[in-house]
Amino acid sequence: MHVVYLYPHFTYPGGAGTVVLETAKRLVKKGVKVSIITQSGNSEILKEFPGIHFEFIGGPLPNSFSYWIQYFGIYKRVEKILDEIRPDIIFPHIFPANYWGFLYKKHNPIIPCIWFCHEPSAFIHDFRIINGLPTPMRFFAKLSNPIMKFIDEKMISRADYIVVNSNFTANRCKKIYGISKTETVYPGVNINEFPNAPENKESYILCVSRLEYFKRIDLVIKTVFLLKKKDKTIKLIIIGDGPEKKKLMKQRGELGLSENVFFTGTINRELLIQYYAKALCVVFPSINEPFGIVPIEAQAAWTPVIASNSGGPVESIVDGESGFLIHPGSIDELFEKILYFSQNPSIAESMGISARKNVSEKFTWEKTSEQLLEVFTRYVH
Repeated sequence: MHVVYLYPHFTYPGGAGTVVLETAKRLVKKGVKVSIITQSGNSEILKEFPGIHFEFIGGPLPNSFSYWIQYFGIYKRVEKILDEIRPDIIFPHIFPANYWGFLYKKHNPIIPCIWFCHEPSAFIHDFRIINGLPTPMRFFAKLSNPIMKFIDEKMISRADYIVVNSNFTANRCKKIYGISKTETVYPGVNINEFPNAPENKESYILCVSRLEYFKRIDLVIKTVFLLKKKDKTIKLIIIGDGPEKKKLMKQRGELGLSENVFFTGTINRELLIQYYAKALCVVFPSINEPFGIVPIEAQAAWTPVIASNSGGPVESIVDGESGFLIHPGSIDELFEKILYFSQNPSIAESMGISARKNVSEKFTWEKTSEQLLEVFTRYVH
């Protein structure tokens, strides 16, 4: 069996890219031939995933206007590669690489096209993403939104089957596309990558995120400020980079939190896991996140999570056992739960043990890849 993943680019890390690489690696171990067609990556990917064949097709990235001018030329490169290798399964992921798969399905209707929907195309259906685009692209995205919605629905109809990353995403597919027949395959973690026993906790809370406005890291900084006003000093470490970083650093300065809030930027994997393991808790304030890799990574590191009671975290966190689910955007509830962990570190530790058990049983890459292989096998004759 030869499966070809279609993914836009690996320029910066993200949950969907992690799903692609980690499942591809495990499918190779199960005897599946795997290729990934993508615009760009780096030499580290080739070293870390030697069993996967990468085809880098180049071109400007999707957040630029020039990408859309050249879109069909970029797609034609994909088409040429697929015509040459003739895989058994085409497996597109996030927008706009999913369109490569849907266009190819029209070109060659014989090869099954199974779409992994991480979320309905965010550049079309999620104005949080649209509003975060650079000005020229934001204007173009809003202007073209009605026609893009029409095109998107037509494109999606070409998929033979849809796999989703959460029941939340399944419900969004039903609402947006009218598609009720999907299959939930949860992303996972490599449990062996994390400590095999709890680490000694330190007195800091942790946010791990790409720094975009809709991730709502500003709410956590505001909460730390309110805690400080009540003489409850909490240290916040923020890991990640992104377009919102300057605003968040400005917010830190304006609130007088230079000794309380720390930005690390992007760090290596080994150091990230250490931060996860030693944190008192991880805060994940994003609202309606389709799934969220961070909450399950935190739990794998024996650390409880405070997250919004919306989206994927509702399915990955056991409220009151492996963490807390709070009303989306509620600074009051976030204040209360952070203070609770700060005043009860032994409870944070015991919840961390429950968190590790939760992830070990439900969210591993081995389980994810087994489910995908079952899906693929149904479509290969």
